[in-house]
Amino acid sequence: MRLLEEDFGVVRIFSDRPWGYKRYYVVWNDGRTQMFSGLWHTRKKIIARVEREAEIEEWVNGSS
Repeated sequence: MRLLEEDFGVVRIFSDRPWGYKRYYVVWNDGRTQMFSGLWHTRKKIIARVEREAEIEEWVNGSS
């Protein structure tokens, strides 16, 4: 079962704990999904990365 960690509108961050460590799933509105291991990435780092990627996408697509 996945737990919703953050919802930014264009992207949602979920987590689950399959074998004692967390996995984070980043689901974008366009259908892309990214998975990050909790062994190497913290929730804070993932949120910062997602915010940075969302800003880049807005700049590239011209929707500001």
